[in-house]
Amino acid sequence: MIVLFIIGLASCSEDEVGPSDETDTTDVDTTDQFVAKYVMSLRTQNADDESADYFLALDDIMSGEISAQGQGIELVGWNYNGFFGDRYFAFGYDLNECVGYDVIDGALVEQGKFVFERFDVMNAIDDDYFMAIGAPWGGGSYNCQLQVVDINDISISKNVQHPIYESYYYVDSLDMDIQLNAWPTGSYVDGDKLYVAFYPLEGASWITPNTDTAFVSVFSYPEIEYIKTIKDSRTSPIGYYGGSPSIIEDESGNHYTLSGSALSTGFSQATKPSGILRINAGEEEFDPEYFFNVEAEGYKVISGAYAGNGLVVARVITPQMDEAAADVNSWAAFSEVAPILNVAVLDLNNQTISVVNEIPLHGGQYQTPYLVENGKVYVSVNDSQEAFVYEVDAATATATKGAKLIGNQFQALFAVN
Repeated sequence: MIVLFIIGLASCSEDEVGPSDETDTTDVDTTDQFVAKYVMSLRTQNADDESADYFLALDDIMSGEISAQGQGIELVGWNYNGFFGDRYFAFGYDLNECVGYDVIDGALVEQGKFVFERFDVMNAIDDDYFMAIGAPWGGGSYNCQLQVVDINDISISKNVQHPIYESYYYVDSLDMDIQLNAWPTGSYVDGDKLYVAFYPLEGASWITPNTDTAFVSVFSYPEIEYIKTIKDSRTSPIGYYGGSPSIIEDESGNHYTLSGSALSTGFSQATKPSGILRINAGEEEFDPEYFFNVEAEGYKVISGAYAGNGLVVARVITPQMDEAAADVNSWAAFSEVAPILNVAVLDLNNQTISVVNEIPLHGGQYQTPYLVENGKVYVSVNDSQEAFVYEVDAATATATKGAKLIGNQFQALFAVN
């Protein structure tokens, strides 16, 4: 049974004050007044041991306990989440429904919804639109749905169906040409171009025969017409299924791509080292002068968030632990009960890694969330026994334990503007 945690919304009334009166605030107690500072999607377990997701408005994430019972909005089924413009979105996969919420007077209020066919990778475009890419699921379809969502209208304003890679084949052990899916893992818009990272896989079996190259397809924007696919053979494909964020942007508008080359993220082989590439602002090719070989520093990078000044707070795994975990479960990096991941700070400029020792080994998540606020990065950590919020100081590679989560993890965390 889920433990209750009720956030009280304090109400106040205005005394009638005459034109010459002064308001006396000496005895006004504001300690219990609630101001929403964060929106969290909390994943819990119900009495039937099934997960349930809740949107919560919170004023504190660093002390006490955070729970959903009797508080917040229960989301339908299993959800991804996003914060685009000034609106909070839940992408529910039971009803294939996107619901948008605003925070009004400290409470989450539904503003509209629509039904989608597939949303797998969601990334901001600007304050008015975000990109939602539907992947070619199951091996029978090779088109991706490149969808532009209107944040204000809460509706799909454009849907282009097109393969994100024009060459699909590999020769299997029986010398048969097998058509591959291209699974999107991240996207961004730079000027009049849309960039979509992906990895090739055989959709019916999820075998990944092509792991020796990083791929990004380039489209025109807003037309969304395919231009080309750029490649780099210094590392493996970028990102992995359900593992955003795998593309990060720095203060100069340069974009860095994270290639995990990790067997525990669903790859059937690892043939190149885990590493980070760069696409400079305004450019349509990988920078040949930049390659951060993460694996040469003793780790594989799974996902990360840019904290500023060239520093990335990331989930990492050792090659030895990655291989051992994959021998048991090829999707082990998603299991919150399998403590195999570290949090580390990656210095993109000096190409160094500093493990954050205050955070224990922990499990992974789908659509791994990070909140970057005031130079700190907040992460959800479940060590298979308990779950907590941790605040990471990227400058010092240290962390502070925050509120205990009465649930498995937070599936999303956003600051209220």
